[in-house]
Amino acid sequence: MSAPVLSAKGVRFRYREKEVLSGVDLEVGAGEVAVLLGPNGVGKSTLLKIFSGLLAPRSGEVALMGRPPASYGRREMARLLSVVSQELPVEFPMSVEEYVALGRFPHQGFFGGTVAEDREHRDRALAMTGLAGLRLRGLGEISAGERQRAAVARAVCQGAKVMLLDEPTAFLDIYHRVAFYEIVARLKEECGISALVASHDLSLCAEYGERIFLLSAGRVMASGRPEEVLIPENVRDAYGVGVTCDRNPATGAVRVTPLRSGGTT
Repeated sequence: MSAPVLSAKGVRFRYREKEVLSGVDLEVGAGEVAVLLGPNGVGKSTLLKIFSGLLAPRSGEVALMGRPPASYGRREMARLLSVVSQELPVEFPMSVEEYVALGRFPHQGFFGGTVAEDREHRDRALAMTGLAGLRLRGLGEISAGERQRAAVARAVCQGAKVMLLDEPTAFLDIYHRVAFYEIVARLKEECGISALVASHDLSLCAEYGERIFLLSAGRVMASGRPEEVLIPENVRDAYGVGVTCDRNPATGAVRVTPLRSGGTT
């Protein structure tokens, strides 16, 4: 793997008396799409917040581009890292293109203002996410899937090379979930963006993720290529449910299917 853009070594974190992360180790390489999987409450969102500098680990080391997140100023951090959450932008009284253009704020001077370069980044982000035709629509006038694409477009407009995505498809239908992962794949291929995605979409993550980190009991219990991690034993141990794992006949990617009545293989 190439030199890591994100790394965690022995990271521990607790909320009051509950330890959520109990010694997490992982690395994400440049230009890599990696996925955090695991049941609710296992610490996926907490780990992303630690990488973004919103939380500090109780112990262990975390690095973004080789430096602790806390060592970056806010603007410097925003030029390197963008974050997309599952919370859709709804309440902003602005158009799609105005919302996307907010991503250029870290690159603007003290007095703000939009220049030609900012408009180029905005237009490119709208085109890459398929929103050019909706640019003048209000955020409240478009669908949930389109609003999530607007959030991704804003992150793209930001120009950061690393993206953290916290369950970004949680409330989307299958069409918009696939569209989202297609955008992430395109960003990797065309822009060299590295992404760490926290998700519950096991089969879709196997289609688009290059590396899977499966969290359980506050640790990474398995990591590697999707076909190495998504095996029945690992899924059962992490989620407590029996599954079968085979291959998608169209793509060859791992496909995870739950078994009824707690069946196991």
